[in-house]
Amino acid sequence: MKSIEQIMRHDHERLDVLLEAGAKAVREGLWHEATDLLQRFRHGMVDGHMMVEETMLFPAFEAQEGNDDLPLTALLRKGHRDLRVFFLEMEEAIGARDAEEYSALLSTVQAILKHHDAKEEKELYPHLAEALSDQGQLAGQTILSRQETAALPGRSQKFDV
Repeated sequence: MKSIEQIMRHDHERLDVLLEAGAKAVREGLWHEATDLLQRFRHGMVDGHMMVEETMLFPAFEAQEGNDDLPLTALLRKGHRDLRVFFLEMEEAIGARDAEEYSALLSTVQAILKHHDAKEEKELYPHLAEALSDQGQLAGQTILSRQETAALPGRSQKFDV
């Protein structure tokens, strides 16, 4: 079985690929494809990755630390809230076929994700296996079950447990 840390890192990479594929579609003026890719990225990020972190991983980490008001998880939750707003704005830019606005939003989102993902990977994920009673098996299976619906056409991005 892959560790929850490995699964979450891989999910970051998988989602980055989807985001970049959507950016390429915008650059090429393939608006329908861009809409589809952003929708799959957002679903994978919000309904998969962030949901698992917010409902399973953050609470387990906070319980392990004996504090449900940790600066790290508070910062990560705020990042999730901010990103959700940007994702909606990106959707609006695609709907308006505004490549310039989309590009500006994408640049901001990529900068936020780079910092956010690095923080999770260095400060949170290494401690998850010991914080979760099942070493992250349920969280990992939840992430994996959502990966297939957000895969790029013709490419499986599933990461076996």
